[in-house]
Amino acid sequence: MELLLIGIVAFILYVVYKRYIPVRGVRSIEKDKLIAHSDHTVLVDLRDYNTSYKDKLDQALCLPLAYLNRHYQDIPGCSVILVASSKVEKNMATRFLRNKGFSVKGYYFIG
Repeated sequence: MELLLIGIVAFILYVVYKRYIPVRGVRSIEKDKLIAHSDHTVLVDLRDYNTSYKDKLDQALCLPLAYLNRHYQDIPGCSVILVASSKVEKNMATRFLRNKGFSVKGYYFIG
């Protein structure tokens, strides 16, 4: 019984860590600096399609977080700046992309 309780607590802590604890080394980037960074890096817009359609970024690759697992190979290059609408989106995408070998340079929040 104690082992089951320890397992449940460990699982809950893992989920909380993966979603809510900020990732080290990823800094916030202002909108005017997004354009300057876009020469060598890829802007990946993690917002839903209906949200990103209303407020488009010109050079951004629209790839919502729900589709990231299936289509991360479509991201050209290894250096990425994330455009997200929440901290949870930013944290989950950063951990996933770093695990797949991408270098996440920063993030920008819209909304």
